[in-house]
Amino acid sequence: MPAPKSLSDDGLVTELGRTQRQRRRWEAHEAGLITEAERRGLPRRRGFPSTTAWLTAISGEPGSVCRRQVAVAEALQQMPETKKAFCAGEVSESKVRALAQAQALAPEQFAADEKALVDQVKTASAQQAPRLVAAWKRQTNPEGAEAEAKRLHQLRALHLSEGLLGMLHLSGDLDPESGLIVRHALEALTDPTNLNPADSRTPAQVRADALVEVCRSHLDGSNGGRRPPRVLVTLPWNTLQQGEGIVDTEPGPIGAATARRLACDATISRVLLDPDSVPVEMGRATRVIPPTLRKALELRDQGCAHPGCRMPARFCDAHHIQHWAQGGQTTLANLRLLCRQHHRQAHDNQPYPRRE
Repeated sequence: MPAPKSLSDDGLVTELGRTQRQRRRWEAHEAGLITEAERRGLPRRRGFPSTTAWLTAISGEPGSVCRRQVAVAEALQQMPETKKAFCAGEVSESKVRALAQAQALAPEQFAADEKALVDQVKTASAQQAPRLVAAWKRQTNPEGAEAEAKRLHQLRALHLSEGLLGMLHLSGDLDPESGLIVRHALEALTDPTNLNPADSRTPAQVRADALVEVCRSHLDGSNGGRRPPRVLVTLPWNTLQQGEGIVDTEPGPIGAATARRLACDATISRVLLDPDSVPVEMGRATRVIPPTLRKALELRDQGCAHPGCRMPARFCDAHHIQHWAQGGQTTLANLRLLCRQHHRQAHDNQPYPRRE
């Protein structure tokens, strides 16, 4: 193994690539060992309630890491082409997880398409790979892809724990819609153009400080005069009007119901596309709900209009009872304040109860 300092620039790049492929091979080998341990029932024979608990104990890694490793090991048993590429160091564990989600969605079709899909994912960047898999999901099983987009919301989680040196450790996962909001809120405070060129903080430190600033602003009450989050999503008109389909966003796909909910109170611009989906004209941006109407709505409802909910108005969305994309009027009579939870329920076609 050559010493890093002895390598030329090209040699350093080559050696790093070789090391990454070797690491993937070892990860694939580790997955095989986990599978065999599970087949033998070794974790339970050693007194552990699950393979994840056993792996956490012997590896010293957090439970979340071990849980992902166990899930990958289990999925690979149904994915021979993916397993072959993983063992050869041609795909990373993150790409294997993305392929495993596709396999779980439509096992029979995945078996038929696996080789072609794996070949595409091999050469795809970290940003392109999830989009390739998402496109395959939509084409193969549109209803399943939309259901999975909703399922992602149920998988959201945030964990806070005391770390080493008294630091607070944060870990978790957000569904694509929530990820958009958090990403754009942090990017607004971490944009290099807004920072002092002499700022010596690392990007990770800048993001950490941005998160603290967002929380501090909330606690200070400086979010008065609420403005909806600045999130850019491009929606096909038929998706917005019909409420069916999947919309791609930067963190991942969102369902049509989510897209319609985001558009309930947003700034809308009409965009014309050419046959190659390149924008050729953009209309003037207009607010769906003007500030004066928002104030009147807050004065009337005081907070979430769902029976029994006491969420304050500043944390609520303005909801169109009949969506404006379907001809609903943006008037006080057609609007209700709803908190995020009840706004989601309203767009998931659940009966809407009126608060007396």
